[in-house]
Amino acid sequence: MALPLEFSSVNKVGGTQKRKAYSHSEAVKVESQAHLSLSNREAKSVLEGTQGPPGKAGPPGPKGDWGPPGERGPKGDHGGKELQRLQSEVALLKELLEELRSSILRNQNGLRGTQGLPGKAGPPGSKGDEGGKGEKGDSGGTELERLKTHISALQAEVNSLKVTAKKTQQGILRYIFPNITRAGAKIYVSNGAEGDFETSKEMCYQFGGQMASPRNEEENNAVLQLARNYGKSVFFGMNDQETEGVFKHLNGDQMEYSNWAKGEPNGVHEDCIEIYLDGKWNDNSCKKSQLIVCEF
Repeated sequence: MALPLEFSSVNKVGGTQKRKAYSHSEAVKVESQAHLSLSNREAKSVLEGTQGPPGKAGPPGPKGDWGPPGERGPKGDHGGKELQRLQSEVALLKELLEELRSSILRNQNGLRGTQGLPGKAGPPGSKGDEGGKGEKGDSGGTELERLKTHISALQAEVNSLKVTAKKTQQGILRYIFPNITRAGAKIYVSNGAEGDFETSKEMCYQFGGQMASPRNEEENNAVLQLARNYGKSVFFGMNDQETEGVFKHLNGDQMEYSNWAKGEPNGVHEDCIEIYLDGKWNDNSCKKSQLIVCEF
């Protein structure tokens, strides 16, 4: 629409009205600015610009509150492995106790006879009555403590029986074998009895020992002392019955110490070792009768 060449606006300043007149050019400028402002608003309301790139991540927020507690887990196996270990140790100690008791009784009752043939199996027995309901078991921790106490008691009993067995064995040995010599932790005994290799091995075994089998010079001299006491040669436990020329101890160990006489060993059919009265060794037939010396 056409504007007048002049128009005025009223400004209220300090309670009085002040009128300002505009020239034609100023009026055109004001109208243009008004149209431009209106066009920008209309364009902004119609058009949507392209979204800009995301901004940088802001700093972390404050720590949140604790969440609610989770569900209760299943009950664990309290001390399972430790319990099994202690139970195994108890079983081993009981076996050792039984073996010690048998050894003591065997020593007290005399020599063990040759084992007889197994008897025929008997008929199966009738089914037993059902046992009563057992008491409620203790918790794992209580059971562990009980087993530890049981083990301590068993160990004390084992040590006591070992002392008793040793004293019993020594008393019997002194009674049966009046001649005894020592070398380190070993003792060598003889009562003057004689026998071939197999007889000597069996007799020593009956008393819980083995044929003398020296592994060093000290032990060789201990056996030599007994041989000189009786003036007889002694068979050792070492032999080459398994492989000719390869002498081994009764437990299969290779023989490391030796004290052969000059030129010995030299017999193809001489599988056993005897000690001369000068301490030197000779291979001889295992059928020959020699002084029996046992080692414990």
